Amino acid sequence: MKTHSPLKLNTYQIMGRKLRINFNEQFMEAVDEEKDSQYVYDTAEVDKLAKRDSVIESIMQTRYPTFGSELAAIRNGGTEAEDHESLRQLAKQLSDGWIEQRG
Repeated sequence: MKTHSPLKLNTYQIMGRKLRINFNEQFMEAVDEEKDSQYVYDTAEVDKLAKRDSVIESIMQTRYPTFGSELAAIRNGGTEAEDHESLRQLAKQLSDGWIEQRG
């Protein structure tokens, strides 16, 4: 899911039993007086006690909501497969970062 905020968000946010992981931060400048500047994130949500593989899967689902869409990206090769691998590596880093922080 996409998250829009006027404030810069932490990568890891706890909301009750849920963990929200905000990544791929972009800053959008206000283009006129009617719209404020904002930060835009890709956001994954998972139980805060989830295991590493569940956290990784949640992050991957922000771009590939079904197994079929993920498999198609891999099988298409080229830049689609490279983008998939980049997200997979980022998902592992974010998951490891959360598990380390959680302790």
